Amino acid sequence: MAESEREYIREKSLEGQASARERGRHGGRPKVVDDDMADYARALRTQGVTVPQIARKLVIPSGKNKGEHPSVATVYRLLAEAEASDDTDE
Repeated sequence: MAESEREYIREKSLEGQASARERGRHGGRPKVVDDDMADYARALRTQGVTVPQIARKLVIPSGKNKGEHPSVATVYRLLAEAEASDDTDE
C-alpha cells in the first residue's frame, strides 16, 4: 500500500513540474551571472585584469543578492566554464 501511495505522489509531483515548465516556471536558484556579465568578465580577463578586480566591477542584477558583487569563486568558475566551452568549440 505504501509503495503505491509513494508512486502516486511521485507521479503527481512530476505532473506539477511539467505543468510549471509549460507556464515558463523553472525550479532552482536564480542565476547570479547573466550572459552580458560573463562576456564583460571574459573581456576584462583578456585585458589582464585580475579576478578579484573583475569581481569588484561586476554587480548581480537580480535575486536576493541584487546590487552586490559576485564572489571571487563565482568569477573563477565563470571564466573556467567559458574556457571549457571555447575548447569544445574548436
